[in-house]
Amino acid sequence: MILRILLMVIGITGIILFYLPLGKKGIINYGNAVGMIVSVLVLLFGTFSWLFSMNFKIVLCVIVLLILILVIVINMKMVNAKNNIAGNEDVVIVLGCSCKSSICEALNQRIKAAARYLDKHPDSVCIASGGNTTEFYDSEAEYIAIELAKYGVPKSKIIVENKSKNTSENIQNSKRIIDEKGLSKSVAIATSEYHQYRASLYASRCGLKAKAINASTTKYMYPTYFTREIIAIVASWIRKK
Repeated sequence: MILRILLMVIGITGIILFYLPLGKKGIINYGNAVGMIVSVLVLLFGTFSWLFSMNFKIVLCVIVLLILILVIVINMKMVNAKNNIAGNEDVVIVLGCSCKSSICEALNQRIKAAARYLDKHPDSVCIASGGNTTEFYDSEAEYIAIELAKYGVPKSKIIVENKSKNTSENIQNSKRIIDEKGLSKSVAIATSEYHQYRASLYASRCGLKAKAINASTTKYMYPTYFTREIIAIVASWIRKK
């Protein structure tokens, strides 16, 4: 009975946590979609667990344990990546952030984090990377460049990369610019904390040595973005690209 109640509480809590980004900001992605589906399943299993056989429950427990181990391993890698703080890198890459219709808070946080670093390292070059369009701008990169200039970053220090549509392309296209201009392959990547591992993984595959400029994430948004990132990391391991 206690286990059933615990599962029901976990399920209800999960539904609330993963619904918050949708309810408050209208954000829906496969992070909170998967999170809500799993939470509903947990709630239903807790409510009707007596309908399932012991063998089914054992198999389910093994699957859940394996998933937990995978999540723990990935989380350790994410923590290591975000703790690999940029020191004196000459190239900063600011990653765009899938803003479908308007500028999302995560992108503004990445810009602020990059601006703070560039203020302390005025000789560094910044690549504003992102080709997704928004309601008011032709690309994320255009918006990044405009906002960085407002923070006092010289326009001559900002390179706009407005072709990429995802993280992999962000890094690949930035690497192409680095090669063309003969810039340092030791880079600082300005992105959300949870995103640093995957960004550094892609950077490594492109021959770049990446360090982190961490942007903060609103607390109630974190479960959604963390879940989405876990899925994306597993997919990147499988695709190896």
